[in-house]
Amino acid sequence: MNTRDASTDIAAAPVDAVLIRQSYNAVLLAIGHLPEEQRAHLAGLLRGHAGLLLPEVENQIPGMRGEWRHVAEHVVRRTHSAIDVTVAESRRADRLHDLAALTRSLLALHHEFGPA
Repeated sequence: MNTRDASTDIAAAPVDAVLIRQSYNAVLLAIGHLPEEQRAHLAGLLRGHAGLLLPEVENQIPGMRGEWRHVAEHVVRRTHSAIDVTVAESRRADRLHDLAALTRSLLALHHEFGPA
């Protein structure tokens, strides 16, 4: 039986910025309606990316100042709301677009304030 804590694996996972960008761009740059299967796949990817980036950005907030801090706090709050819905709800076009935009914001914040 595996007794490892799965959250340790997530926390130790490297941030794959290229994959994250491909995922959010697939939504944000899409022309027209994405098929249900593709929306479901992208919702899963984006929820995973957001879940990986969220604790990273939350840990960086204390070192931020001014508008950066306000923006990061807003993005963190909105991301929690976006991933606290059901997976089926995440597939809705408007929710998926929000999740993609929030993931893009998390990645930008992570790069701005993350490890050098």
